[in-house]
Amino acid sequence: MALRLLARAVLAVSLATGVCATMAAPAFADGDPASDVLLFQRAFFPYTAPSNDARSQLLGAVAAAKRSGYTIRVAVIQSRRDLGANPELYAKPQLYATFLDAELRSARYFGALAVVMPQGFGVAPGGRLTHDGTRFEARPRGPLLRAIAPLAPPRTTDPDTLTLAGVTAVKRIAAAAGHPIKGPIAGVEPTTPGPSGPSGSGSSFTSIGLAGGLAVAALLAIGLIGLGIRRSRPIRGEGRR
Repeated sequence: MALRLLARAVLAVSLATGVCATMAAPAFADGDPASDVLLFQRAFFPYTAPSNDARSQLLGAVAAAKRSGYTIRVAVIQSRRDLGANPELYAKPQLYATFLDAELRSARYFGALAVVMPQGFGVAPGGRLTHDGTRFEARPRGPLLRAIAPLAPPRTTDPDTLTLAGVTAVKRIAAAAGHPIKGPIAGVEPTTPGPSGPSGSGSSFTSIGLAGGLAVAALLAIGLIGLGIRRSRPIRGEGRR
């Protein structure tokens, strides 16, 4: 009887640990949210999500640049919240672009990058690996910096305005890199929910709370099982007459 109860306790701990790890992982994966998203998607949108129309236009601009032979990804930053563990980089679009470029490069993304903030724009030119893949050779950044220099900072936290400013930046950067976007840009329908949806940080706190609750429940169950084991043991000397 005691062995069966102990086995059930071990199983309860294993299940609770697995669930906690699975649910809490997304909560701690947002050290730099944009670097996580841009490894798999063409644009990062702020937690206060822009409209589908604005997102579609930016995704369309990035896709059009790709068709013209230029790979670029865009991070739209509305507030410090969008920077995760790096809020000190807010209002510093070029510094953040350099930081984000290094993060993405470490994960083997070597294309260009644009950053949009209310305070202005940042850019990283990307590059390629040389010497049998042992050395990174960056493309010239000067032409891209000159391309975005005339752009007026959005000076607003409106997510649609910021996202559409990204469209203008992409067109100017692609042209400066020698890959101008020709013809009208067709919108690309977003295929994933915005960061404020199910995958956003709002659900992270819920996951942490649920995981913590499960862990407490598992520990309580183990304590009760242990108490049952102790009570089920015969008292020494019982039955002796």
